[in-house]
Amino acid sequence: MLHKSGINLEDKAIQFTENNDSITLFSAYLKLEQLKIINQSKKINRIIVRWEIKDLCLKVSDIELYNYCLDNNIALYRNTRIHLKAFWNNAEDVIFGSANLTGRGIGERGKYNYELNGSANDIKYEDIAYFNEIIINSEYVTLNLFEEIKRIVDQTELPTIVYPKIETIRNQADYFLLSNLPMTETVEELYEGYCSPDNLDIDEINYVSHDIALYNIPKKLDESSFYNYTQEAFNSHPFITKLKEHIKNSPRKSLNYGRVVRWIQENTTTVPTPRSWEIKQDIIVNILYSWICAFDDDFDWDTPVHTQVIFYNPQSG
Repeated sequence: MLHKSGINLEDKAIQFTENNDSITLFSAYLKLEQLKIINQSKKINRIIVRWEIKDLCLKVSDIELYNYCLDNNIALYRNTRIHLKAFWNNAEDVIFGSANLTGRGIGERGKYNYELNGSANDIKYEDIAYFNEIIINSEYVTLNLFEEIKRIVDQTELPTIVYPKIETIRNQADYFLLSNLPMTETVEELYEGYCSPDNLDIDEINYVSHDIALYNIPKKLDESSFYNYTQEAFNSHPFITKLKEHIKNSPRKSLNYGRVVRWIQENTTTVPTPRSWEIKQDIIVNILYSWICAFDDDFDWDTPVHTQVIFYNPQSG
């Protein structure tokens, strides 16, 4: 179905948002007034916006978006490569097209732009992987980043010809988002999904595509190359290195399940992930145990009494 400005564009976006449990929104330009209209159902929980300094100075995007996202528990990301416009239901359905989330774009206000969006249902692994790749390579907007951008915008006088640029570079805070944890239960399952994505259900597609994007795993690796590449990427990830150092430096060189959960809660920022942390935290901890022990022989885990414990047990030689 086609969604056309001046006819049904805004209505279809509102309807799509209302009819889904959660929405990831991609929009190069974004005006807060229009977002509030589309998000009356409060289903949008993740936004990726371009947020070039020029965009904010010219007010084609609103810097006030940051506070709205804080107030509404929306994870806000910045990616200066963003030009696409899409509403994705974090599953198999998407509305996409030319319309930015602005009054003259999707809002059909005044002398609105001629815009055309379409719907796709039952999107496949490659499409979901594309969305996950963009999200993984975007910059989470922390308070420090927001304040830096706002300072530059406030100090930039108009008119100006040359606009300052802040490139999208993942900083240390991005590595400590919950979305930077692996979501596939075992490395073996990740490899199976990597080789045969058409055999996956929608949840498995989200987990596998998330992990491939997270570790930037190239396509068409043979089995040995896949494991070697993924092992190096996983073990060098700042979150994993910090967690392993914490286990090593613990008095008993081990952590039980509860202490791992507390450490994760104290060292990560909660953002939407393919698995719900609140509901699936036991699975996520088990995944970490599985991956760490699979890729580092100095670690193993067991259930000595009533709780899972991960041990640092360095191997000789």
